[in-house]
Amino acid sequence: MTLALAISLLFLTISFVIAYSRRLKAQKELTVQLGDLNSAFESLTNDARLAVLGSERLRLALDQLRAGVVIVDLAGQETIRNEVAKRYTDARHADSLVEGALTEALEVTSRGNPVDQTVNFSGPPSRMIQVRGRPLLHENRQIGSVAIVDDQTESVRLDRVRRDFVANLSHELRTPIGAIALLCDTLADEEDPTVSKGLIDRISSETTRVGEIINALLELSRVELDGEPRTDKLDPRSVISAAIDQYHAAADARNIEILRDFPAQSVQLKGDAGQLVRAVGNLIDNAIKYSEPGSSITVSAVIRSDSVDLSVRDSGMGIPRGEFDRIFERFYRVDKARSRETGGTGLGLSIVRHIAVNHRAEILVESREGEGSEFTLRMPKESTQ
Repeated sequence: MTLALAISLLFLTISFVIAYSRRLKAQKELTVQLGDLNSAFESLTNDARLAVLGSERLRLALDQLRAGVVIVDLAGQETIRNEVAKRYTDARHADSLVEGALTEALEVTSRGNPVDQTVNFSGPPSRMIQVRGRPLLHENRQIGSVAIVDDQTESVRLDRVRRDFVANLSHELRTPIGAIALLCDTLADEEDPTVSKGLIDRISSETTRVGEIINALLELSRVELDGEPRTDKLDPRSVISAAIDQYHAAADARNIEILRDFPAQSVQLKGDAGQLVRAVGNLIDNAIKYSEPGSSITVSAVIRSDSVDLSVRDSGMGIPRGEFDRIFERFYRVDKARSRETGGTGLGLSIVRHIAVNHRAEILVESREGEGSEFTLRMPKESTQ
């Protein structure tokens, strides 16, 4: 090896060592810097984690609300939308109008103006949605906007039920209470014991009628207020048997036989036992009142491919076809004289209709004048298993 080559190799080695040393130093400095940055990052992550957890708690809390909530920043960018409000995103038909009202409310509110508007849908079913927008202020400076969507349908329904209850009660009680007052005035001046007893019997009868009207109205209001029924597993045979037991004495008093027609195979319904027994019971009560003494009533359960039918059939006076559309109205009576004689309030079928609606069921009527009627509560497929 020549001296020149040796010197060249030594120079290259020294250069490599120097370069490598510089790289190691740079890497060490970089490692220190990365360590500092990592520490800072971990610190920021902890703060960020707390912020994220706080935001998550807020989101979960807002998801528990029954009202929809949408929050935007000053630029109009959406920052929070809870689960209820999400149902209006990309909605079609009626709900798209709610999303439109939401967007409009946020636009107006972004200029510092509060907004209150109502979106009404005629239905069916009818709905009333209230949309409110409010600016979000911090230290007297607007930092964003919030819009709240509140479905007022149920509240409106409950208010209507209460108003109807009071109106129906005052209307229906006016006649029997007026009769009681008149009978009492007559009784005060009556000296004949026989006439007095007749007047007392009339007063007792009208008082009983008042009690029946109040009980029927309370029952109707209770059914309307119940809304979504329970979804217990029920045997239709037990529902029918419970309903028959309630009206056996009334049937015996009019010498009317109640027959049962049950399917051979077992089947289960999903529904509210109290409401379904009440519905079948009201149909039985109606059949008893409009049947002749010595006749019979058949209560049956029929299994179909997509439903289970609970039916009550009688051989009574029947219903004119022109009355079919009105028999489920409150206080409507086909034969008012017969209803007065039998103590009918005109609310039984209205109660049955509401129970059918609660269970998403149908109430069907078949009737011929002078031949009898059959009422069927048809429970849909999704209510059976």
